[in-house]
Amino acid sequence: MMKILITGGSGMLGAYVTRACNISRYNIVVADRSRLDLSHPSAIEHYIKEIQPQVILHFAAETDVDLCERDPRRAGIYNHLATEHIARASGACGAWLLYISSSNVFGAEGKTCYNELDIPLPTNYYGRSKLMGELAVRAHCPDNHLILRAGWMIGGGPEKDHKFVGKIVQQIKSGATELRAVNDRLGSITYAGQLSDFIIWATEHRQTGTLHFASCGTISRFDIARAIGDILDFKGNIHPVKSSLFPLSAPRPFSEGIESVYLSLAGKAFIPGFWKDDLAKYVASFQV
Repeated sequence: MMKILITGGSGMLGAYVTRACNISRYNIVVADRSRLDLSHPSAIEHYIKEIQPQVILHFAAETDVDLCERDPRRAGIYNHLATEHIARASGACGAWLLYISSSNVFGAEGKTCYNELDIPLPTNYYGRSKLMGELAVRAHCPDNHLILRAGWMIGGGPEKDHKFVGKIVQQIKSGATELRAVNDRLGSITYAGQLSDFIIWATEHRQTGTLHFASCGTISRFDIARAIGDILDFKGNIHPVKSSLFPLSAPRPFSEGIESVYLSLAGKAFIPGFWKDDLAKYVASFQV
């Protein structure tokens, strides 16, 4: 039975994958934070060598972009050094390692959309720390890893979604008549439920390399809010606003939209669809 070690199993994506793995024929070990503490990278290798997994799914990270900007040391330890120790231990165990990276590794070039052939050039400390994590994975597990770059992650459902999509849905359901959303910053969405399905497939097939996984279309949060309004038959007004209205610690690129030139070669059944369709599938979970 395949032993899979999952870090960040209680996070948005980790929860989807853990549920999917638990109904399959796997020996799942969800890393205990007291034993795999990202703030103490040097203790991680011993823990992994003790577990001796065949697969490591590394989802744990510091994902607060603005916190990373205010505290680069935390970003470096949690997203770079912890990943480096996990990769080193994975290499020592001969385990296949999956690392979740981010579209935030791009942006400084000012393009609208980035694929796997584009050279990463991040604009903030979060993106830099995730890129350093990528480099560590490639260095210590050169032939036995998969790096997945995700876009704006959506998921969690009505109980756990406290991000943009969840907030817009809840405002509409609460009777709001006026909504505002930024229209001068672009990105791509990644539905965690779809990504989870692909991760299970990739694990079983030991997919390797670097892939982008996001729905088709580079869009603004205003586009997302307007689409949610259409799905929920919202009769109020949704106003486009500039990002300068919401000052943030970390600089955001004009666009962190991503697309893939390789994903169709991996498994056509798992290719995300058009962003509006994938968004509608997720929003439907709020209407059950």
